[in-house]
Amino acid sequence: MSSPSVVLVLLGIYLALGVAMAMRFSLRGDVGAAVSAVFAWPLMLSDLSSGASPPGTGPYARDIRRGLGALREALREPEVENLVPESDLCAIEGALTSADGRVSRVDRLLQDPDVQASEDGQRLRAARARAAAEIEAVLKGLVQLRVQLGLVALAGETAPVREQLGSLVARLRALDELSGG
Repeated sequence: MSSPSVVLVLLGIYLALGVAMAMRFSLRGDVGAAVSAVFAWPLMLSDLSSGASPPGTGPYARDIRRGLGALREALREPEVENLVPESDLCAIEGALTSADGRVSRVDRLLQDPDVQASEDGQRLRAARARAAAEIEAVLKGLVQLRVQLGLVALAGETAPVREQLGSLVARLRALDELSGG
């Protein structure tokens, strides 16, 4: 094999590994890292193996993106396309992302053994658990909203969608109050 052939084969292997890494990041919902991984994958091996969230995201970031993405996809159906305004979805996304960021900050605090051992650390852990439960409830509510959209397509009744949306907004307000906002 000539030198240029070896270089081309090695380059092909390098790019194939980059594409494989990009697919893994893409499955995690991190499109930015996926694009970067094609060429810079050796620098990103630790990010992939740790399973850590990308900087600036919390423990529910992937679930939030997935849930809202699925809801937006469901809202593209002709029978329901104008039923939930995009502004409402953006408000839900903003509130969830903000709450997720707060949970992430608390998670970092709770990694400190001194914080864990303190009396206030126990209260912080309990507050974190309540906030996480509310985020999870809102994420389940997004699934229920999609189910309601399916029922609208069959039965044409939109009141349950409005009720579910109202329930989600109430939970998000409770989550904001829980955080002292």
